[in-house]
Amino acid sequence: MTDTTPRRRSRRLLLAGATAALATATLAAPAGATTWGIADQKPTTFTNPAFTQLKDAGMRTARYTMRFDALKYRNDASRKFYAEQVDAWMTAARAAGVRPLVTFWVTASNSSALKRSISSSAYRTEFKRFRAAYPFVKDFSLFNEPNLTGPFKSRPEALGKLYKAVKKDLRSCSGCNLLAGDLHLENGATTAAYAARVAKGAGTKVGLWGINNYHDVNDRTTTETARFLRSPAVRGSKVWITESGGVYSRKASSEKGSPFLAQRKKATSDGAREKYQYDATRYLRTIATKYRSQIQRGYVYQLQSEPHANWVPGTRNGSWDSGLIDPRGVKRRSFDYVLNTFL
Repeated sequence: MTDTTPRRRSRRLLLAGATAALATATLAAPAGATTWGIADQKPTTFTNPAFTQLKDAGMRTARYTMRFDALKYRNDASRKFYAEQVDAWMTAARAAGVRPLVTFWVTASNSSALKRSISSSAYRTEFKRFRAAYPFVKDFSLFNEPNLTGPFKSRPEALGKLYKAVKKDLRSCSGCNLLAGDLHLENGATTAAYAARVAKGAGTKVGLWGINNYHDVNDRTTTETARFLRSPAVRGSKVWITESGGVYSRKASSEKGSPFLAQRKKATSDGAREKYQYDATRYLRTIATKYRSQIQRGYVYQLQSEPHANWVPGTRNGSWDSGLIDPRGVKRRSFDYVLNTFL
């Protein structure tokens, strides 16, 4: 029966407003604790019963990576799918009451000029377009792994100047956070040197950095993360682990060319792969706990690789699988560990 009484109508509106507000609420964790989220590109993540369990336990933030100029091509027949993907993810995240962290990346176009260089004005135009479309988003990272690929790889000072400009653009945004980038962290000293050049370009202290530290996590070491955190440009700043986790499998060339401990130990069966993934997931928490004075947030990648009802345990599923649940939807040991220990 439709409820039409004014009092109940008002109550429904208040409840709807409270649900929507979850997406923009300030995330709070106990003092010294890390706030945990999921990093996953699929909008279906938010309606997956496994994620509902994580959310009910306290996981209320998620990270998404998008082309920095995707929304520019909403009406472009050949490229509008980039904008459609963004909209589908944002709509699903907001409906779930999840606070997004959005990381920007390379151009959605085929522009050779934008592949070589992104001007501050071009980037900021698209950043403003995004903010107008999704004003509830408060957490941003300038670029995904800029020290690994893209136009800022050899131009970290330009990224620093962009950080300064966008930081200024956000000065009136209450509760907004800006990361100078989600840095690929394989060698701590090299990544720290890149960060120093970003800070030099910014001409100011960068207060918040992002790192993707799969190598330390899957090799079960803190060495490279520690080198980065203790470097002059990063010491005293806060850090978010924007993407990391225990990896079940990667494409064969990656496992051969840049092997994690699991590949060096020749883990190929389902049992062996899942054990190494579980141990790595535990080590992600170990790193966050050890450096909790600096590491504020961590985003576990991913809930599930591409769903595949007929997936055979022990085999690869696409180019990357670090899912907390397997392609069939069966929970892995790492899922229970995240659910019961991270949150």
